[in-house]
Amino acid sequence: MFRTEPKHSTAFIVFFAIIALAINSVQFRELERERVAQQSRQLAAQAQADAQTTIQETAAAHVQYVAQYVNPGFTKTSGIKSLALVVVNQNGAFDPTIGNALQNHFKSDTVKISTSLLKPNFVSEGLFTNLFDGSTDILKKLDLANSLDAVLLAREDVQFVNNPASLDNVLTANMTLEIQIVPVSSGIQNTTWKYTATGAGFSQFEAEANAKERLIKHINNDTTLSLSN
Repeated sequence: MFRTEPKHSTAFIVFFAIIALAINSVQFRELERERVAQQSRQLAAQAQADAQTTIQETAAAHVQYVAQYVNPGFTKTSGIKSLALVVVNQNGAFDPTIGNALQNHFKSDTVKISTSLLKPNFVSEGLFTNLFDGSTDILKKLDLANSLDAVLLAREDVQFVNNPASLDNVLTANMTLEIQIVPVSSGIQNTTWKYTATGAGFSQFEAEANAKERLIKHINNDTTLSLSN
């Protein structure tokens, strides 16, 4: 009977074991490469999703930020200058009286003005003061170029003086009105004006009202108060 020598049997076993290990090694490397490639694809997809989420969150945060200070609905019109008007008194509140006078003075067939585009937060949180004092970064942050050519700002200050008793306790209001056009587009220049007026009255309210009436006369009669200067 044919018999296989023990040495030969061992050699065959070793040989086939080596072949099996080699095949397993190749398969393992292929599986490992596929696992690494799949992991890389997953990481790339996750990174892309995270980046998209960040973009969306940033955009949403920006929209929310703008909405704190700007009302929607006011847009540019071709051939017409678009302005936002904000008039603030010494107490940090809007002054519709001076605001109406300025609006009537500036508006025309080629100029439209919004007195409600900028919200009270624009004043109360210091953006008005910063812009009036020369910090124009807020124009870009609020995307105002999308709706405006310029911002028309006016700032009031009033000081009251008690007159001598011989004048029956009449008060004098010394008012100052500073006006500034802050350009948003390149078609308008930054321009400033300053007016002063006094008014007398038996109360601060009456004295201020009389001084304000004189300021309005200055506004109405000043031909240099325009976008073209």
